[in-house]
Amino acid sequence: MPSSKPTILLLGTCDTKLPELLFTKSQLESQKSHVLLMDIGHTPTSHPEIDITQHDILNPELARKPSLDSPRNTDPPEDLDMSSLPREAYIKTLAPLAVRMVTTLTPSLHGILGIGGSCGTALATAVMRDAVPVGFPKLMVSTMASGDVGPYIGETDISMMYSVVDIAGRNRVLDRVLGNAAAAIVGMGWGYLNRRKTTDGGKVRIGITMFGVTTPAATMAKEHLEFLFPGTCEIYIFHATGSGGRAMERLVAEGQLDAVLDLTTTEIADEVVGGVLSAGPGRIRAATARNIPRVISLGACDMVNFGTFESVPPCFQEGGSGAGRVLHRHNPTVTLMRTTKEECEKISKLIAKNLMGEEGARHGSASRTKVIFPVGGLSMLDLPDQPFWDPKADEVLFSTLEHELKGIGIEVIRDKRDVNDPGFATTVAAILHGLIEESSMLGL
Repeated sequence: MPSSKPTILLLGTCDTKLPELLFTKSQLESQKSHVLLMDIGHTPTSHPEIDITQHDILNPELARKPSLDSPRNTDPPEDLDMSSLPREAYIKTLAPLAVRMVTTLTPSLHGILGIGGSCGTALATAVMRDAVPVGFPKLMVSTMASGDVGPYIGETDISMMYSVVDIAGRNRVLDRVLGNAAAAIVGMGWGYLNRRKTTDGGKVRIGITMFGVTTPAATMAKEHLEFLFPGTCEIYIFHATGSGGRAMERLVAEGQLDAVLDLTTTEIADEVVGGVLSAGPGRIRAATARNIPRVISLGACDMVNFGTFESVPPCFQEGGSGAGRVLHRHNPTVTLMRTTKEECEKISKLIAKNLMGEEGARHGSASRTKVIFPVGGLSMLDLPDQPFWDPKADEVLFSTLEHELKGIGIEVIRDKRDVNDPGFATTVAAILHGLIEESSMLGL
């Protein structure tokens, strides 16, 4: 039977934060929610209000379901003593096991709230990143939330709340923070619970990648797709800054995107050359694995990204081994470097590898993938009167990818226009529209 009120999973290290966790649990319950308290502590802790113990996490096949009242064995397993492990090893060992446990609980959950210091934050956010999808309510109250939270959040939508004082004993300030966090996650939980009761109307969800130098292309393609799918599509634009590409890959893998217009694959250039906006070596693999309709282009593969001009590695600056490299100050905090013929070859080989995946297009995905080259220019800077215009380097990019994909069934199209030409943008949108329609008719 569907839940009548949200169920919130409360995560924390009960060996060091039990009083604060019990207070937070009472605050959650006062907001009319079900609560499951899960212990992710270093040392096993026994308390009647702990619903999921460390023993349960380590031995899920022996654990009772948190909603049942049958007795359970609360002794730690003999073969794995977490308390004997160094903190780093304990976190690395427990995190995937906690993810496994929470993944099985997710269908009955409507939000996750974590509280903790550095170790608790590392563990709780690992669960939030890997056990639940983007869009699922997740809030972390942390002593680490006023610094660099990138490693905790990754490409997900975790909300971070600074605890202000250390979570090391209750006081009025901490109680107010924890009370606010409880109210916030329950509010999000109610929203998530209510949204589960509705449908999206069957709209096609399409991801588009964009960069500053390919914005006209992405904007025009978006508008044309909305014209081709009047009222029946939902467009997601991803800024190709590393985190944007990772976010799109995650949403594709989670089944939250139905098709991709990958106009801007510049993150692969950063991965190959060593720029600061890489999305990792697996960029574009998720769509390969899921076999969804997609159109791939090479937008902004003419450039690699760095920070300030001074931050460009010495080997790429004048006097280094890369002397003669074309550098462009995009703005005070972003410096762009033109890719060479050698780098373009490597970029295309990585794109081809990820387009084929482990089994690759040889097993049926080729017909739902098309590659289109904007021969007239890869970005706003790759035009005859712009600093990155280099037709010879671009040709290496094109010809290498053509060669790597030869014989596997992925159609490769050369278009004489540049990536930001309105005609190019509408063409790639129309091609993707055709792929989606064909997949729909085939029931794929």
